[in-house]
Amino acid sequence: MFVYQETVIPVTAEVIVATDDNYDDAIDRGVEVLKEGGIIVYPTDTSYGIACDPRNEEAISRLLDIKRRDAGMGVPLLFADLDQCEKYADMGSLEKVLARLFWPGMLTMVVTPIETLPEHITGNRTSLAIRVPNHPIPRGLAKGLGAPIVGTSANRTGGSSPFDIQTAREQLGDDVDLYIDCGPSDSDKNSTIIGVEEEGSIKVYREGQLTINDLSETLKVDSDALKLWTSRIVYADM
Repeated sequence: MFVYQETVIPVTAEVIVATDDNYDDAIDRGVEVLKEGGIIVYPTDTSYGIACDPRNEEAISRLLDIKRRDAGMGVPLLFADLDQCEKYADMGSLEKVLARLFWPGMLTMVVTPIETLPEHITGNRTSLAIRVPNHPIPRGLAKGLGAPIVGTSANRTGGSSPFDIQTAREQLGDDVDLYIDCGPSDSDKNSTIIGVEEEGSIKVYREGQLTINDLSETLKVDSDALKLWTSRIVYADM
């Protein structure tokens, strides 16, 4: 007896190779996909990231499924600039000094989110990881979207950090809607993650491409930082 079986044709993710000549086109297409609730992979100054519009709860849920990331961890956010950050985060004086010194750049800060930020962004945490990257594509995406983009790395949880598009594609395949390929990253480490303690010390959660020595040496010669920083660097228990 013949039994009809429907053939499912896999959908192939769209790929844009972005160069200096067509960054604007890549950004415009990325914003279009994000506004439609889609998932994109994009370059940063460190590893490639995977993004959606964080205001879209369904898109966040899909992104977490693709990454196999625990929803309770929340998601980090990348912004176009400091002004956009301050609509989502309650930043203190030393945090603003750090932003001035190291943004755009490879420093992620763990800060206090505004009270109205939804749980699908923060997860079970009372903090939020934020960054303004030193790359025109993610900043352009956030500017075009009029909101930050999700800033987690474009890999399965536990997988290799993707410093080139091929590493991301090997892990994520056609689960995402768009890849923006800018070639290999100039970095071989992820961003450095820190937080500011109440007494003015700096807590290190992860040392990445920006070394803690470089960070502290920069702070030691900044007059605003010296008024606010206790000169203490402490390391989190990981």
